Amino acid sequence: MKKTLLSVVITNTLLISAGASAADRTMSPSDIFFYDALKFGGHVGTSIEVEEKNITDFASWGGGKSKERTTTHEVFNVFYNNAAWNATALYAFKLENRKKKKGAYAETENGYKHLLSLNKSFQLGNGWGTGLIYELEYTKGDIVTSAKVDGLKTTKAEHSIRPYLTYWNNEYSAGFYSNLEYLYNDSDKSAWGSREEEGYSFLFKPYKRFGQWEVAAELYYQVKENKAKTANGSLNEASDFTEMYIEPIVQYSFEEAGTMYVRARIGENETKHTDGWAKNETFFKDIRKATLGYEQAIGDDWLVKGELEWAKDTETFSKLKGEEKTVEQETMYLQALYRF
Repeated sequence: MKKTLLSVVITNTLLISAGASAADRTMSPSDIFFYDALKFGGHVGTSIEVEEKNITDFASWGGGKSKERTTTHEVFNVFYNNAAWNATALYAFKLENRKKKKGAYAETENGYKHLLSLNKSFQLGNGWGTGLIYELEYTKGDIVTSAKVDGLKTTKAEHSIRPYLTYWNNEYSAGFYSNLEYLYNDSDKSAWGSREEEGYSFLFKPYKRFGQWEVAAELYYQVKENKAKTANGSLNEASDFTEMYIEPIVQYSFEEAGTMYVRARIGENETKHTDGWAKNETFFKDIRKATLGYEQAIGDDWLVKGELEWAKDTETFSKLKGEEKTVEQETMYLQALYRF
C-alpha cells in the first residue's frame, strides 16, 4: 500500500496514554461507552501524489521506452484517536488516474480507493508497548487502451494484519518500532486475468534522538507466494517473491520552523517462477530510492507536508543473459491536515 501511514501509526502508538478507568464512574455501561467514545482527538485532511515513470524494457522484448504517470488524489481522510480506549482509526477515500504510453500504444486506468486502518495498542510499562493493526485498501476501476480494448473492470483488495512491539528509553533518548505482518492481496482484471498474493514480512526500526536531530534505520524483509490465472482460469504464473532493504533516516526539527528529513533506501527483490509462462526462471531487481521531506505546523491546528522522491529499479531476467530493464521514477507528494 502506498503511504500506509507508518509514521502516523508509530507516533500515535508511542504517545497514546490510558484514560481514566470507566469502571470508576457511576454510569450505566451505555453511558460509559458514549462518554469514552467522545473523548477523542484526530485530524481531517487531503493529499495529492503525482508519480512519473520512465521505463526502458529488455532488448529482447523490444527494448522500447515507455512513460507512465499516476495521479492519486486523496479527496479526504479522517483520523480518530481515542486515548481512553488506546485505539485509533483512519478512513481515506482516493481517486486514481494512471496513463501509460509506449510508441503508438496508450493505456488509461481510472479508479477509486477506500482505505481503512484500525489500531489497538496496549501499554506494558517501563517504556514497552504493543498492539495490533488491521488495514484494508479496496480499489475499483476500469482500463481503456488504444488497442480497442475497453470495458476492462479491475478490483483489488489488499489486507494487512500487523502485531507490533515498541520500546522507548527516556534516559538514552532511544527506542525502536517493530512489527510482523501477514498480507493477502486479491486482484481481478477481468479479461486480463486474476492474481493472488499471500505472504509475511518483518520490519525493525531503531531510532535515537540527539537534541533536535533524530537518526533511524528501517530494516525490512518480506516473503510472498504469487499465483496468477488467465481469464479462463488456467495457470499463468506461480512464483515465490522475496524482498529486503535497509533505509537510513535522518531528520532535523527546527526551533522556529518544522521538521526536515532525508531517507535513502537500498534493497533488492527476487521472483522465482515455479510454474507458468516463466517456469524455472528468475527475475532479480536492484532497488535505489531517496526521499526528501518537510513537515510544518501552521498555528495550533494545521499541519502541511511535502515530499520529493527519486527511485531507480534495475531488473534482470535469467532467461535474457546480459540484458536489463530499468524504471526511473520521480514522485511528488503534498498533504494538508487539520487537527482537532
